Amino acid sequence: MGKLKRRRQVRGAVFLLTMIGLLAIGMFAVNYFQANAAGESANQENNESIKKANAAMKGKGALDHEQEKEMIKKRTEQAMASRNELEKRKDQENRPSNPASVQPPANTPAPETTTEPNTNPQQPTAAQPPAQPSGKRTIYLTFDDGPSAISGDIIALLEQHHYKATFFMIDGNIRKYQDAAKLMVQTGEAVGLHSVSHRKEVFYASANSVLGELTQNRNTLREITGVDSFLARTPYGSSPYMTPEYKQAVKDNGYFMWDWNIDSKDWYYKDARYVDNVISQIKAKASYNGPLVILLHEKKETLAHLPRLLDYLTQQGFESKAIDSSLIPVQF
Repeated sequence: MGKLKRRRQVRGAVFLLTMIGLLAIGMFAVNYFQANAAGESANQENNESIKKANAAMKGKGALDHEQEKEMIKKRTEQAMASRNELEKRKDQENRPSNPASVQPPANTPAPETTTEPNTNPQQPTAAQPPAQPSGKRTIYLTFDDGPSAISGDIIALLEQHHYKATFFMIDGNIRKYQDAAKLMVQTGEAVGLHSVSHRKEVFYASANSVLGELTQNRNTLREITGVDSFLARTPYGSSPYMTPEYKQAVKDNGYFMWDWNIDSKDWYYKDARYVDNVISQIKAKASYNGPLVILLHEKKETLAHLPRLLDYLTQQGFESKAIDSSLIPVQF
């Protein structure tokens, strides 16, 4: 009897332990599934939040893109309107008039243009030097192919003479010498476009290639300096590569295409002779009443002899201004 009783007690203990174990396993399973359910719910909420945030970001990006497109469209329209106004003014100046009652166009101050969004506006009297109150003749110094490592030195010399100039810049150089491009804007120089490739066979391949390079050049300049410039000079000048079709496309897109009427040939002489060349051309144009636009390049050789040229211009009573959109472009 004693052995039977002990067996029953052992069995009872085993049964009780088994039940306790099953109960513990059950409670663990319940807690586990509840935790998973809560985690899934939290993940769903997080996923929904992420989806909403992504949707909001996409919406904002689309809105910013549309705003930028609208801004560019508006500025282009403004530039085109300004260009059309200049064309009308040019036609009026070319019409014959009665000299007894109307002054020649060269002595008539041009109206100030306020619709062009790009560079620092100047008084539009540069094309009519005799009418300037100061009595000084205006000249336009233009530097191509920059910016460069010597841009700051060129600007420093200009500042010594209280001169301003216009810099027509290549896309890749703007990215390479960003500080120089920004300095030009800070000191009040005019900044313009001078292509991406600077290769005749690439730039002048078609009207689309011309516009494509000017557009990229313009976007880069705006990105780096904040200036949305429509001033442009095509590689090697507009003749003979700019066909009537190309010129019309440039005009229709609001660009102001500038050539020059005094070629320093600093790219050829590479020494002090380029200064002599400029001086002789200025003397030959002593009776010319239009704007004198000098072609220079951002070269070390040009910089080396630039002080002599600037000294001569100052001694002759010239002042150098930056090109702005109120002027009728000089073209070949």
